[in-house]
Amino acid sequence: PYPAFQGIRNSMFIHTDPSLQPKRGWLGHFAAEEFTGDNDTNNDDEQQQKQRQQQPPNCVALPIPGAFPVYALVATSRISKGDKLFRLKPNNNSQEENSDFPITTMRALADSVDDRYCTEISELRSYLEMAYSRVPIEKTSDDDAKNDNNNQPKKFVSPFHAINKEYPGLVQVHADPDIYLIDDFLTGAECDQIIAKATPHLRPCLVKNEETGALAENYNRRTSFDTNIPQKEAPTIIKKMANVAQCDERQLEILQVLRYEKGQQFKAHTDGFDGPMTACGFQQSGRLMTIFCYLNTVEEGGQTKFTKLGLNISPKKGQAVCFYPNTIGLEEDERTEHQGSVAVDTKWLLVTWVWKNYRSDKLYAESKLDELDDSVISEFTTD
Repeated sequence: PYPAFQGIRNSMFIHTDPSLQPKRGWLGHFAAEEFTGDNDTNNDDEQQQKQRQQQPPNCVALPIPGAFPVYALVATSRISKGDKLFRLKPNNNSQEENSDFPITTMRALADSVDDRYCTEISELRSYLEMAYSRVPIEKTSDDDAKNDNNNQPKKFVSPFHAINKEYPGLVQVHADPDIYLIDDFLTGAECDQIIAKATPHLRPCLVKNEETGALAENYNRRTSFDTNIPQKEAPTIIKKMANVAQCDERQLEILQVLRYEKGQQFKAHTDGFDGPMTACGFQQSGRLMTIFCYLNTVEEGGQTKFTKLGLNISPKKGQAVCFYPNTIGLEEDERTEHQGSVAVDTKWLLVTWVWKNYRSDKLYAESKLDELDDSVISEFTTD
């Protein structure tokens, strides 16, 4: 359902043979339909089965640990352009021991792919869902008959994360799906300090171009500037976010500051993903709650529009918006689709997401983040 990927043949390579040079986007083949070692050969005549048995295996596809459904294609012999691929599929230990390229070696190579490209692999799905448009699959009349309840409220198996309903100033502005506002969640001093701290470090948001697949600045789906703030530089804010979300600080995604200038926007999207995923430092988890805060009051443009609910929110300094993109069972709630309308006046946001599990990937550890400066954001201005 992602037309942007049609015709794209980009791949990541690791070569163990120093005499080989990587060729971008080429795997040297189109996968063959037949596979050596498979058992589904009952329909082959005796000559075909003999040919299959004589065909030496030249590659194996192995799942990369922790990155399903991403696979590493490992060559067991030199493959020329146009050669078909034949998978090695040993059925017992003796076959592995007799192989010139044992499975244990292949798994080690798959691990090396995972180690070398761990960041890229972990974010593949998040890029896919956030940066590419999905094209609905055309339904048949049978599909319509099976889904005659499409216009009724979606029923979820799991409940949603529980917000702290005793939090001061919490107001529910929509039910099913639940959306909350909190005026003065951030003090004016906190908002001003965030803007001052972030301004020198802003960079254009990077989004994958739907036509080329390349990362691009100011692509028309999301045109804004951002930077990250370490938790240690905003302790009062982290404490409030954990309080209202009733979560551990380790469940919070890295704090992101966004600035939208005149003409910039973020088109309709959801913050959730249907099912568990590995991204942003979280392993096989998902976003349970979105918390974003307006850092300035915007007189014109820049509204947050919940496109399927008819709910529009105008940016108000210090106000927080909270909602649930997923259930605790990681069922995506597409009703929370929203967009950042085209800005007329400059708009500033602070955003984070509450995940189901702790942030565990060391590459995304708070200690890995660059300090913006040596100041610590406080609730009140100090003279």
